[in-house]
Amino acid sequence: MVDLATRVMVGQPLKALGYGTGLYRQPPYVAVKVPVFSFEKITDANAALSPEMKSTGEVLGLGANLQEALFKGLVSAGYKVEKSQHAGVLISVNRRDQPEIVDIARKLDEMGFQLYATDGTAREIGRLGTDVEVVGKLGQDNRVFQLLEGGKIDYVILTGSTEPEYIRDFIHLNHRCVQLGIPCLTSLDTAGALTDILASRYNQGNTELVDICHLRTERQKLPFAKMQTCGNDYIFLEDFDGQITCPESLCVTLCDRHYGIGADGIILMERSQKADAKMRMFNADGSEGSMAGNALRCMAKYLYDNHIVSKEEMTIETDKGTKRVQVYTANGKVTSACVDMGYATLDTTALHLNIPKRYVVDYPVEIGGEPWNITCVDMGNPHCVVFCPRVDGVDVGRIGPQFEHASYFPDRINTEFIRVVNPSTIKMRVWERGSGETMACGTGACAAVVAAVAAGQCEQGRDITVRVRGGDLVVNYTDEAVTLTGDAKLVYTGTVEY
Repeated sequence: MVDLATRVMVGQPLKALGYGTGLYRQPPYVAVKVPVFSFEKITDANAALSPEMKSTGEVLGLGANLQEALFKGLVSAGYKVEKSQHAGVLISVNRRDQPEIVDIARKLDEMGFQLYATDGTAREIGRLGTDVEVVGKLGQDNRVFQLLEGGKIDYVILTGSTEPEYIRDFIHLNHRCVQLGIPCLTSLDTAGALTDILASRYNQGNTELVDICHLRTERQKLPFAKMQTCGNDYIFLEDFDGQITCPESLCVTLCDRHYGIGADGIILMERSQKADAKMRMFNADGSEGSMAGNALRCMAKYLYDNHIVSKEEMTIETDKGTKRVQVYTANGKVTSACVDMGYATLDTTALHLNIPKRYVVDYPVEIGGEPWNITCVDMGNPHCVVFCPRVDGVDVGRIGPQFEHASYFPDRINTEFIRVVNPSTIKMRVWERGSGETMACGTGACAAVVAAVAAGQCEQGRDITVRVRGGDLVVNYTDEAVTLTGDAKLVYTGTVEY
């Protein structure tokens, strides 16, 4: 039997509406009870509701931390805990709640939500520079309902007075929100919790499914090594015994640069039946990646330096086949490595792009309201290369997410903004799907060279230096293979509780 929050995630028939949370802790998990107004019986003889839960209707969320537990609890209670493409929040609070709503509005604005608020609330929110669009009072401005009907509003935050006129307007608005499936939050505590969860990046693909019949009695201690090459950093975890059950959740917790260890992703090192070891790579948002050239070189250093693989040419299994890595040592430690990335191709058939061409070379598209010419490369993962006159002039933080989620790329895409400095040098910035802008990307550097050769600006079979924000990588591209060479460094080792 699993917790009720988990049951919703795997498709069990639990329907719930309601607001408010009750919290308690049970190490090593945080448990959150979310009361709901109604529920349907779960058809499982092993699942039973307590008298308290039968009387009020409640769901239970268990997680490694408060944010994960709250996410699961609120999803189970019927909340839409995600940001849509045209995300907006409608806010109208009474005077006594206005000081508290300011911080919530600021967080929502920083996450990219469009804020709409009634006059008094908008004035208070705007005092500290948060952008907000004014709408008329409930019952007096039909635009509020036009925004709801037009899909512009993801959430409504609403507190008000007990005046009969206001109550009538509130009931009308709340009723329409229920019909449209828009959460209407009447508690600022709940609104604040929801805002923190949205910022935490949890989703139904990266949260741990917890069996409440077999809870761990204490937190698991995980030894780790943080390693980097050209500033592209990963957290490496040995999982040769298969004890790590939810690396997706680990990513969200550990990769956060302010509240965790901080990294572009995590690497699980596992046993392999066909190579010296196996690599599984996860992006910072918890999504599993298929290939990472820089991580492969760092993993080879870890295996060699820790006497797990005691040879200078080793094989590592990946989701895209077995890769050969040659390490170079000094004083018994690996200083750099060269990985054979296999072949690269401009044939995009395997990438499933929404583009009516098999070879996408210098192809015109419109993304973010701007025209671009793109070249797509299959490196075992998808890449979109854009030639720019000046890469430092590209607002990667703004345009990168728009490339990643553009309709042309249903599986999302890694995007490289490059300038060919001369036939042996390329300057590059990169936006990686699931991780954002990174200091370097090994497969991205390879894709940049492939695109430059296709454009006639670089020569095939020649060492090309790709200058990224964190340093230099060397790529050699032939019809048979692409090799990637660069340093590999240990930052530090430690132990984390999970």
